[in-house]
This record gives sequence, structure tokens and C-alpha cells, in this order.
Amino acid sequence: MVQGDANAGNAGRGERVEGGRGAQRPKILDVAKACGVSPATVSNALANKRQVKAETRELVRRVAIEMGYRPSAAARGLSSRAGRTWSVGLVVGDIENPVVPTIVRGVEEILWASRTSLILCNTDFQQDKKMAYVRSLVDRDIDGLILVSHLFNDMEARSISLLDLPIVTVNRMADEWKTDYVGIDNTAGTRSAVNYLTGMGHRRIAYIKGLHTSTAAEARFDGYLVGIAAAGGDTDPDLVVQGDYTQESGDIATRQLMALDRPPTAIVAANDLMALGVLGALRNLGVSVPGEVSVVGFDDIHMSRHPLINLTTVHYPQHETGAMAARLLLRRIEDGPDELPRSMVLQPSLIVRGTTAPPRDMPGTAGSGPNITV
Repeated sequence: MVQGDANAGNAGRGERVEGGRGAQRPKILDVAKACGVSPATVSNALANKRQVKAETRELVRRVAIEMGYRPSAAARGLSSRAGRTWSVGLVVGDIENPVVPTIVRGVEEILWASRTSLILCNTDFQQDKKMAYVRSLVDRDIDGLILVSHLFNDMEARSISLLDLPIVTVNRMADEWKTDYVGIDNTAGTRSAVNYLTGMGHRRIAYIKGLHTSTAAEARFDGYLVGIAAAGGDTDPDLVVQGDYTQESGDIATRQLMALDRPPTAIVAANDLMALGVLGALRNLGVSVPGEVSVVGFDDIHMSRHPLINLTTVHYPQHETGAMAARLLLRRIEDGPDELPRSMVLQPSLIVRGTTAPPRDMPGTAGSGPNITV
């Protein structure tokens, strides 16, 4: 709220003094501070853009009038392109994750076609770094924000929900506030992998889980459980090992699984990096793939397609995910906040390559599952 005596309190600091030829003209930053919003929101509200909520537009207009704010000639020139800065922020958790660059490429191609610049920030999943980047992007008056695979606590969620900024979340739906969302059906993806293996005769199928903080990882694990239950597979809890999405964790988990009295005949990993760790561990242990153990990953990163790896995996449409996120954000910028949040869930598909075969005791069994591309 704007207090009636705010100008008097600011006079000593030289921010604005009523009357007199030496009075300092209020700036857009002053209006933004008084309203508790970003300068971009003030600009868009005064330009009557639909991306700003009606109550926020009314507040900004009232405060601007009370403060005597008038856009400068330069500001009016900048607002000639629909009151936008034509820039978008993209915040990712781990730029070294092989999935991320392809998502970024999908975002960039759509934004480039719309003459919109992309500002990319990598957080390493550090909370302070994440929020610092968000604040920095808002200070740059970006038109919108894309958040990839990020988890927010209650305080962070409240802060972001008050930004009056178009936001699209990718891979993790924000339960704390309503945004547009793009993701994939992770449960269906893992279920298709398990269905394929059980169709070939595998019953003792192990699973290496992803990060316990990841909703996508939990959904992929649900797909494994559903597939095992549907086929009457082995539900031995020792067949499920916690990983962390790294190649090293796939190696460690595999050594643990192969040390069991009854090792698995197939291993499904929650992502391709862990599956690569599985392949390396099995090779070092002298276990043939797929002769003794079949291996399936998830994501279909470029490395998995190399002829020397040839990994059977669940294809995650990474480029399409990024492109869809960019399209949703541009549409949200145009339509404004009053439109209901949009949720786009893309379908994965199983890519069968050279790391899967029927179990050794069933060499003649053939099987297939849904969404298979050979």
C-alpha cells in the first residue's frame, strides 16, 4: 500500500519532493517499489497489457497517479513493442545433464522465431543460487520465465507467485502455485519398458531409482511397480536400489544387485546415465549383456544411440518439450493471467536396441510392449 505521507518521509532522501522547480521526477522504479511489483509489471500495467492481473493494473495506475509518475519519452519509445522487453529467462538445475541442452535448444528455436531473446541460468540445484537468479531475471524486466525441474519451498513459492510474471514449469508441476506446465507421462514410459521385458519372459527385474526429491523419479518408479504387478513379476524389495541419476550410482547399484543370491535377469534404470553405469559394472563383472542380463534406460540421450552402446531406452521427447514450453509461455504473455493454466503431457516411447533379449532360460521367447520403435 502507499501511505499518504510517503512523500514527506522520502523528502530527506531526495527521492521526490512535491512542488518546486527542483522537484525530482518519480521513476518507474519508485512506482514499482511502492506497489511491491517489478518495473516490468508497472510498464505492462500502464500499457494495459492482459498479462497483468486486473487488480494489479488498478493498483499500479492509482499509485502512478498519486506519485505524479509520467513515462519519459525514452520509456514510451521502448514500450512501442507492446510494452515488452522481448526477453525470457530459462532456469535449469544442471546444465551438464545430457537432457537439458536439447530442451534448451527447443526453447531457443521457438523464441528466436518470435524475435525474443533467451537468458539461460544454471543453478546446480542450489536454493540460494536459484532464487538469486530469479530475482536477477525479474530485475531485467523479462517478459516471462521457464523453470526446468525445480523444487520450491513454501517461502520461495509465495515469492514467485507474487511476481505477476508469466511462468511455465517443465518436468515438475508446481503444487505451490498455478502455472502452465509441460512434462511427459513418466509412469507410462517405465511401464512400457517393464511390459516389454516381461513379455520376453523376464520376471526378476531390478530397478534403480532416481533422486528421491524428484517427482519425475517417483512417477517412473510407479510405472515399474505397476508393470511388475500386472505381469506377476518378482516383488522382492532387494531388487529396488536407490540411485541419484549419476553414472556412478548406476555402477554401485548394479554391483549390489549382482551380489544377491538370485541376481536379476534384467535391470531398468530411471535414466540413461545410470544405465551406462549399469553397463560398465556388468562388463567389469564379466556379465554379458544381453545374454545374461538385459538393461533398459530412460531418456534416450545421444550417447545411448552410439553403436558401441546401443542402449534400449525410453525416449523422452526433449526438444519437443522445450519447444512446447516456449510456445506456452509466449501464449501466456499474450493472453494474460486470467486464462486458466494449461498442462501439456507428452508421451514417451520405448526404443528397442541391443541391450535387451529374452532371459537365458527362455531363448525362444519373443515379446513386445506398447510404443516400441525398432
